[in-house]
Amino acid sequence: MKSMVILVLFLAFGSVQAQIYSIKNGIAKFTTSAETMGIDSQFEGVGAGLDGTLNLKDSTFRFTFELKKLKTGIKLRDTHMHEDYLETDSYPTATFNGKIKPNGRPGAVIAVGVFTVHGVSKPVTATGFIAENRLKARWMIRLTDYNIEIPEKFIINKVKETLSMSIDVEIKEK
Repeated sequence: MKSMVILVLFLAFGSVQAQIYSIKNGIAKFTTSAETMGIDSQFEGVGAGLDGTLNLKDSTFRFTFELKKLKTGIKLRDTHMHEDYLETDSYPTATFNGKIKPNGRPGAVIAVGVFTVHGVSKPVTATGFIAENRLKARWMIRLTDYNIEIPEKFIINKVKETLSMSIDVEIKEK
């Protein structure tokens, strides 16, 4: 609760004492759908291991995620995802860093920064919420913007180009 009060004060008044929070082993997730013979089916990849910092004094954040920890629940799909598309041996991490700003109501934030995956960095805007020592955020990416081939299997199964990315982390004062 202390973190929420500090954040509300920070967002309302623009400054607080130096407050740096660490993030350890947070959850990163992507959600997308694949079309199989004209029928859309949704699936997700989830992994624990998101680490980073949130600095309320200067409104900055930095998150890093080890991509090998991302799992879809199907071992063969995971192997193809890591070896053929994300190429995690060459590009082992994804990062998101930038600044946060208030978004109209207590705890609601907008994160504006740079998301890097597969060796490509692009500007991204995420919407989020900080409450009870938790930060949750969501943003969209297009695979082709990051030079990631759109997975197709036998032309009857094609993953959508756009993914919904999200994080759910516990924040702890350093």
